[in-house]
Amino acid sequence: MHAGDLKSRDEKPARAIGDDAVRAMSHEKQEADFTAEVNTLLPQLEKLTSVGSLQEALDLIAPLEKRTRGSADLLSTTRLLMTAVLMIRSAPDTQHTNMQLLCDTIQAYAKKHGQLKQATARMVQLAMLFLRAPEKPSINVPSSIYAVINKDTLSGQPTSESMAVDEEQEKQPNDEADRSGKEDDRLLALSEHGRAIGDTGLNEDTKMQLMKTLQEVTEGKVFLEVERARVSRLISDQLYARGEVGKAADTLQALAVETFGSMDRREKVEFILEQMRLNVERSDFHRVNMLSRKIHTKFFEDEAQHDLKLLYYELMIKTDMHDDKPLDVCKYYREVRNTPRIQADEEKSNDALRHAIIFLVLAPFDHEQSDLMGRIEATEPLDSVPEYKSLLKCFTTPELMRWPGIEALYGPILRALPVFSGSEEAEKRWKQLHTRVVEYNLQVIAKYYTQIRLGRLAQLLDLTSDEAEEALADLVVKKTIHARIDRPAGLINFQPRMSDAAVLNNWSSDMSKLLQTVEKVSHLVEKEWAIHRAGLVVKANE
Repeated sequence: MHAGDLKSRDEKPARAIGDDAVRAMSHEKQEADFTAEVNTLLPQLEKLTSVGSLQEALDLIAPLEKRTRGSADLLSTTRLLMTAVLMIRSAPDTQHTNMQLLCDTIQAYAKKHGQLKQATARMVQLAMLFLRAPEKPSINVPSSIYAVINKDTLSGQPTSESMAVDEEQEKQPNDEADRSGKEDDRLLALSEHGRAIGDTGLNEDTKMQLMKTLQEVTEGKVFLEVERARVSRLISDQLYARGEVGKAADTLQALAVETFGSMDRREKVEFILEQMRLNVERSDFHRVNMLSRKIHTKFFEDEAQHDLKLLYYELMIKTDMHDDKPLDVCKYYREVRNTPRIQADEEKSNDALRHAIIFLVLAPFDHEQSDLMGRIEATEPLDSVPEYKSLLKCFTTPELMRWPGIEALYGPILRALPVFSGSEEAEKRWKQLHTRVVEYNLQVIAKYYTQIRLGRLAQLLDLTSDEAEEALADLVVKKTIHARIDRPAGLINFQPRMSDAAVLNNWSSDMSKLLQTVEKVSHLVEKEWAIHRAGLVVKANE
């Protein structure tokens, strides 16, 4: 009899009964207690496995498991499933596990009609311990997995992260604590044995086989969504170690962990960050932006989450540098610098501030960029980076910047940074810096000039006439400045064309000023005549 034959002939397929009935069986009241029968079976299993009769031992478990499952005896069913898994894993020893038999057994028991959810969950959780490094048991447990112990034989009830019940499930009155079985030492002892065995004797291929099996078993089962996510993460890690980045990303992509109510919030964020990291590595930045919206940045306000915060902004910086969004990159570097552990390191803090200034300068001009420049200049400790302070001041002072001077003064400093050297994107950013200098100069010229000749403009911008005209046209199209070019005359007019209403208002205003001036002058003339006449009368009287 093979593991695939564990399903009895008289069992009806699960599809013959509705899903509601199957769910009801998982929570129905226990009808009988098979603890004594399980305790009697354990020595028989030990005797059979000791002589190499593993299949016969599994055949003894099958009928009793069917009875315990039919009677909704959760504890006994869970003990039998966990014992079967441990028995296969350790027979003949942990170095020579029959992985195919183990996988078939897990699948067969998980597919049993009316199988108890909590029992399946504990079996899956136990199998997942074989994918981790061995650990010393945290409590004293019997040396044999077949030892018969009572409910309270062991001292202490330490909670393991992988076997503990999720907090949200504990709060629900109808969800029994039996899902993890942590209140019963008989299940705890079996879990500790699995923890002690770990991945001893398993290579990458056998671990992948077990992970694929667990992935299939957990598919479509809401009560195993956390286990499925963790197994998928392990599969992804192994694929990534092999260099198969695309497959690793696709493995995680199918899971929407943000909808998993039983998963801890930090674990959700770690999972999404891993999805983002893999997509960054395969240059799928559109999907990275979609994933980033699933994380609320308020989560990073807790200091305990600052390691995830730094990883999140590191990925977002790479993404927006690729998407050419320098203003957003500047904001991310400011968030990095505002992290306490970064502020505690002066070098890292100054580096984040340098990059924030660089990408702020590279950002196209708009009201938000202009406002952010003012705030950084007023609030950030720029004295710690004096060269970048003076660079920022160049973009906030309404004076012309000559590109040759900027290149000579700041070129050696900026070119030493990876942002401006070592790649095609870096050269593109250097040209972008030149463009920003030209655009700023054009805004200064438009502020001080009403008209200027194209040749003179090109001279002030250190460009050719064609390049100056092209730069001016770009700003006009973006509506940053207003200008009109008279090409035959080679003349540029920065005065905006006024509407008819504006012309009329200006004319009316001018006329009012003229009339007021005439009236004032008339009054002063009359005043002078009055004084003059008064003087003549005084002289006549004398």
